[in-house]
Amino acid sequence: MDDLDGLGDKELIQSALRGDFELIVGYGEEHPGTWIGAWFDNEPTVRIVAAFTGDAAQHDAALRPRLRHPDRLVVESRQHSLSDLRRVREEIERTLEQRATQTGRWILTSIGEGAGVISVSLRADQENLAGELAARYGSAVELRVGGFSFPHRRRSHPRPPARPALTEQTFEGLEISLEAGQVLQVGDDGHGRLVLHNSGSERIGPLCSGQPLTGSLLNASLETVGGYGGMIAGTGLIIDLAPGRSASIPVIYGTASTHEDLGYVVPPGRYWLKVQMPFRHGLGGPPTNALTAPLTPITIIPWVRPHRGASP
Repeated sequence: MDDLDGLGDKELIQSALRGDFELIVGYGEEHPGTWIGAWFDNEPTVRIVAAFTGDAAQHDAALRPRLRHPDRLVVESRQHSLSDLRRVREEIERTLEQRATQTGRWILTSIGEGAGVISVSLRADQENLAGELAARYGSAVELRVGGFSFPHRRRSHPRPPARPALTEQTFEGLEISLEAGQVLQVGDDGHGRLVLHNSGSERIGPLCSGQPLTGSLLNASLETVGGYGGMIAGTGLIIDLAPGRSASIPVIYGTASTHEDLGYVVPPGRYWLKVQMPFRHGLGGPPTNALTAPLTPITIIPWVRPHRGASP
């Protein structure tokens, strides 16, 4: 093996392998009928995985002599070519768009090309649909429902390293309220806003945070059991309130389960919605403090399919 492990950082090793990676991709694109793709595998050590349909040995023999770091190459044989996978993606997108039109309901949260598969993420209440896609496309798809993989209901992404707990902070004169709908159908997302009002005599801020904020669903024991399961394109936010001024921050929340034993989606019932605004004083570094809105009661009800075509 080479000495790249001495670089320590995985991103630095990947950067050092970039030339080999681009050469492999160029070779693969010259074989469109069998090419699947290339990606980095970081465990147990950083390697480049190149996947083809058919005989992997011939591609291994052709590629390895061309590489600067040949021991970092792994060539795999898989069932579906990249062109096949892209046809699968187009078919899934078309099918789910039609179904969403029929039901009047968003179904797909994201779709893209993964490591030799099409990665499909569905809303938390779409377990049955995930079963249909798995039965139809098999190993061509990697499925996620809400916050968990399908069908094994493992957390779809590893938990991030634990950070120090945020310090709850209060400011004299700061009034915090949460405006949010109190009834939500299973599988749906809710939208609201956190309102901050400075009724004191001193300026509050600047506080650096982000938006939108995401809410958590708590059960009667105030244990977190659900929340938003989709993707968020967040942006930075600076709160700086002069006396008498207010600010509002968008909030999104949902019914995706965070407990494996509850299933993919929280069941109908009564919950509490908790929304925190993590923040830091000044620029740089992660949030260290939090402002928390009063808990808001939320009732989750079964989804009711809308009637279409009925006369007014």
